[in-house]
Amino acid sequence: MADPIIGIDLGGTQLRAALCSPDGTLLRCIKKKTRAKGGPQVVMDRVAKAIRQVWPNEGDVQAISMVAPGPLDPFEGVVIEAPNLPGWDNVPVRDILAQEFDRPIFVGNDANLAALAEHRFGAGRGFDNLIYLTISTGVGGGIILDGKLLLGSKGLAGEIGHMILDPDGPICACGNHGCLEAYAGSTALLRRAREANIPQIETDDFICFFKDLSRRCKFPGNLSPHPYRLSTLSGK
Repeated sequence: MADPIIGIDLGGTQLRAALCSPDGTLLRCIKKKTRAKGGPQVVMDRVAKAIRQVWPNEGDVQAISMVAPGPLDPFEGVVIEAPNLPGWDNVPVRDILAQEFDRPIFVGNDANLAALAEHRFGAGRGFDNLIYLTISTGVGGGIILDGKLLLGSKGLAGEIGHMILDPDGPICACGNHGCLEAYAGSTALLRRAREANIPQIETDDFICFFKDLSRRCKFPGNLSPHPYRLSTLSGK
């Protein structure tokens, strides 16, 4: 039997570590707070600890894969900039993990790899072309074209969160004005709800709303509402 793989999902609010078999079966999973305000060193120390926590009691792992918010360079394993992770400018994630673990290390944009996972294991199975959108602390997208993940020359294809909708719009965490994320990210949705004087609004209220909405919707073909898509709103 082939050795399992460890996957890390790094978000602005939470990070998760999972031990998976090569066919995608989840064997072990943990989650913890990212503590992003501590900066890259604090976060990467927590990532390394999470990897050790899910490491198999017996046997080995064949590789470690880490997904992170972008923009990032998947070819070099460098997070170029992560607006929801303070201080994350050109952080060499792959090299940092390689110093800790003598295993092949792969790094990719979270939305891109979520799109790939849906294509291979989820609601996108059987479709050659799909667009995956994720709404969490940030907003991201991934594109499957002719059955393959579309990356672009720098790995930035599908990076929709920081497309500018209105140059005079609200300021985004990246420093620009009017980005899609400044309108549709969970932080922005909460801010806009409070500005509209909706009392005691919390992220979980949005989760309940979208879950109820998904139950009322009709989806074509074999598509169906997927709880992960909804839960990404809060990063849970």
